[in-house]
Amino acid sequence: MAGTAVPVATGTGALTAAAMLTVAAVLSARGAPLAGQSRSGEPPRNPGAESETTVYEGVSILDGTGAPLMPDMSIVVRDGRIAVLAPTNERSLEDWSEAEIEVARGLYVIPGLIESHTHLATRADREAAEFELNRFIYGGVTTVRDMAGDVRALAELQRAALVDEIPSPDIHYAALLAGESFFVDPRTRASSMGEVPGRVPWLQIVNEDTDLAETIALARGTWATGLKTYASIEGPLLARIAAEARRQGIPVWSHTHVGPALPMDVARAGVTSMSHVCSLASAAIPDEVVAEALAGRRSGIVDVALEDPRIDAVLAEMRRQGTVLDATLKVGFFREEMMAVGDSRATLSTRRPDTPREEPDAPPPDPRRRGVRGKCSAEDSVPLTRRAYEAGVLIAAGTDAPPAPGAEWPALYDELAYLRERVGMPMEDVIQAATRNGALALGLADEIGTVEEGKYANLVFLEEDPTAGVENLKSIRFTLKRGHRFDRDEFELGTPPARRP
Repeated sequence: MAGTAVPVATGTGALTAAAMLTVAAVLSARGAPLAGQSRSGEPPRNPGAESETTVYEGVSILDGTGAPLMPDMSIVVRDGRIAVLAPTNERSLEDWSEAEIEVARGLYVIPGLIESHTHLATRADREAAEFELNRFIYGGVTTVRDMAGDVRALAELQRAALVDEIPSPDIHYAALLAGESFFVDPRTRASSMGEVPGRVPWLQIVNEDTDLAETIALARGTWATGLKTYASIEGPLLARIAAEARRQGIPVWSHTHVGPALPMDVARAGVTSMSHVCSLASAAIPDEVVAEALAGRRSGIVDVALEDPRIDAVLAEMRRQGTVLDATLKVGFFREEMMAVGDSRATLSTRRPDTPREEPDAPPPDPRRRGVRGKCSAEDSVPLTRRAYEAGVLIAAGTDAPPAPGAEWPALYDELAYLRERVGMPMEDVIQAATRNGALALGLADEIGTVEEGKYANLVFLEEDPTAGVENLKSIRFTLKRGHRFDRDEFELGTPPARRP
């Protein structure tokens, strides 16, 4: 197995190499599974079969560790892993006489992309999921993190992807923990269809009386890679969840605000990743408003001052803890687009212009679900992400939103464009957001996320220089997932399946 990489600082907000080593060590320790449990997966192989070895020679590699582009390199892939990385003129084939040689001169190689926030099975629909997975893998995405859904469907998709039954990235998914009042959410009914939401191992109610050792063991039994904490959880309970999860060797992926726990409560709990940069605004809610919410007298969206230094304090704590920020810029802009479409349709029908409407993703009337939340628009999410990046917080690339209808490319490319063009991150750091940092959030940095010997051969071969712009990431010649090849010119989008009622 490869050891944890020591990245070199490449941008304004990048950590130093020493600091990054500390962060990687902390996250690796958090993500280490208990003895005998694997979360990375090994595809079945015939022990009597000959090893499969391919040498890709003459490529330029951006390995994702922070090192500069390395020209004229050769990659030896053996049984789905990177066996050797070496300059082409120093590489000897004497030890690889059985290898197939592929001259890839002129191509660029980056780590396989990681989509850190998607939902494949909020409601189980195998046809729709396979449509998205096909678009992912041929679009250079070799790993996805599903952030809560029906794990009965997700586990089957995970198996099918692992044994190459379907063209798909590797799938890692969450088991969800939340307070009881959250389970009025209709999505929880969709994700537990046939059962009772909150009473199944992948969607569990937690409170102060919960036996967390048993609850987390049940969640791990669903083969979830991580635990997602969503809503209606208080700070002390969240800290206990995170501590027990660390003991059992499974990462906690939390919303940035799980009301009544505020962003600082989440950061101090030491969770592995926090989702949704806009929810950092809740750190700026006045104390008296928080008190009213805790008393059940107030809920909903609250105007806040986004320059409040308490947001910076949260970012400092996230950096100290090594917490990855799953910013999800894409979903904010997507929701506002959908709201605009909804307003347009309503104007053409019966809605009066002065009729008030809810904010995107507004909480239901029950004030206990999330309490109050700081107001933050999609435009606000851009400077907040820049602030996090400049504070040295690790940014992961997740979308929590679909691409445009009929799009040839995954929505992840929209997220990467926001990070580069709006946030202003250098391309090297944008690529790390979609590779190394996603692997750190998953707790799988020893297996994926960078191009290093011993790691899985999850690689994207490009015709254009990836450091020159986001569009060049679409110049895919082919993608390897665990050494299995997917040629871009063989991609067929197909017809999107009809949405189930």
